[in-house]
Amino acid sequence: MRKPRDRICQHCGALIAGKAYRVTSEEEGISLLDMIVCSLCFMEAKRLHLHAEVVNVRSKEASARNRGSHRSRLGI
Repeated sequence: MRKPRDRICQHCGALIAGKAYRVTSEEEGISLLDMIVCSLCFMEAKRLHLHAEVVNVRSKEASARNRGSHRSRLGI
């Protein structure tokens, strides 16, 4: 069973085991592509001359999870 923190490549559907990459494409200020992909799809994106960069999806999930305050739960 897949854990909630596991990431799936938005291009090929494979489980992202290592680093995740964001691939973007923009034309005349309009975003045409913005997806999180695995390393194989990252290499393909680079071959196609698309903008791609490493992202740390796990740390972003943690920060989103910690956005809410515990005060309401504790009644403070």
